[in-house]
Amino acid sequence: MAPDVNGAAAGPGLEPLTGDAEVEARLDDAIIALGDLPVLDRSIQHIQALANDADSSTNELVIALEGDPNLAANLLRFANSAYAARPVRARTVRQAVTMVGRQTIARIALEATVSRFFEKMPGNGKASLGQMHVHAVQVGAISARLAELAECDTQVAHLAGLLHDLGKLVLPVAFGEQVMEDIIADASTGPRRVAAERRYLGTDHAWAGERFARAAGLDDDTIACVGAHHGGRYGTWCPSNEAACVQAAEAAVALLAGLEADGSLLDSALAQLGLDERQLEDAAATALPVAQPATGERDLGARVAELEREARLDELTGVLNRRYWTVEARKLVRDDAAVVSIVDVDHFKQVNDKLGHHTGDIVLSEVARIIGRHGTAGRLGGDEFALVLRAGGETPLSVAESILNEVHDTFADDVSAPLPVSVSIGLARATPAQQDLSTLMRMADEALYAAKQAGRGRAELAGQLADAA
Repeated sequence: MAPDVNGAAAGPGLEPLTGDAEVEARLDDAIIALGDLPVLDRSIQHIQALANDADSSTNELVIALEGDPNLAANLLRFANSAYAARPVRARTVRQAVTMVGRQTIARIALEATVSRFFEKMPGNGKASLGQMHVHAVQVGAISARLAELAECDTQVAHLAGLLHDLGKLVLPVAFGEQVMEDIIADASTGPRRVAAERRYLGTDHAWAGERFARAAGLDDDTIACVGAHHGGRYGTWCPSNEAACVQAAEAAVALLAGLEADGSLLDSALAQLGLDERQLEDAAATALPVAQPATGERDLGARVAELEREARLDELTGVLNRRYWTVEARKLVRDDAAVVSIVDVDHFKQVNDKLGHHTGDIVLSEVARIIGRHGTAGRLGGDEFALVLRAGGETPLSVAESILNEVHDTFADDVSAPLPVSVSIGLARATPAQQDLSTLMRMADEALYAAKQAGRGRAELAGQLADAA
């Protein structure tokens, strides 16, 4: 239910918590001092829009994520976490996006933004220092999972769960940190803290957070969730199913930490959602609290450049697609020292069958990354890549041997689940008399076939077999 202009949600006999003008002025001054909420920044909204837009490409999302090195690093940490339990460790943002999925990416970006905001704000107080951002992410994650189970608005529940304790930033700024430390010493958490805040201050952090959310321009549903997360003046009546998700998630996090929770509020929230304690436990077990910082937005010129770049790239691996690799390769083979190579992943069907297509995608992305370091790489299709070797002092077979060894070491060193991944390579050297790309690719393909016939995990140069495994 939408709150009215005075900050009270429309409900049975519901009135603003305080009519004290001095208290309200203190709260408003503190909110102004704290500044804008970063969740409304266009940069974070851009990340979420890309993640939620079915028409946006992986390349768009990868470029946006890579725009912030901290975001990229945290994304990789999540993809490689014990929760993800993937058989291959992600080494690039592109791989992590493939493994994690778009919706989780959107949540990660939002969680990180809220986390960073809570960490930087002065109103944490000693008791909450270093903990508010962790608590916020946990409640947000469980709220989102409960919303999925109850089939209500997941995005509202997630955002409200992240922001439910906004008022804990406001109160120390409004009334002084020492006053809050005295209250916390009397009642540190849960319903007793809310009662102590109301007794000493004439307001509580849920009401202060609702006022902050309203001043920030958040939507009415999120505002009501923030204000109702401890019941407070709402009592056992809950303004929405999303608010009930936040109430239940707040209680679950408290109980998991061995802290006091409001049992009657939890029971009423679960009853409203049509869920039971077992489902709450499962939601808490499967929710994933991960924090990421936001990335910067790009201007129109960068967007146009990105679209041009996207048209040239293979969606999964990020190397040139077949069409544009062919265009570039034709230019490069005019040099009679150029070497064209075809690289094929050995027994790739077995990787897909045994470990799943997500793992297969990671294998392809990693192979593409490796060969891309050695020249102009493109994906011909499936598990087959093409490469024009970079000119240099090494012989073609030496470069091929480096690729074979890098592929082997990359997957053999993955102690979480070593994979028997290898590639076979065929190479053909351009000459002054032979600079036709189609002919060179046919020669390289014949060499690749010979390498496979000889046992795979090998390289052959234009009829000269070399065991480079």
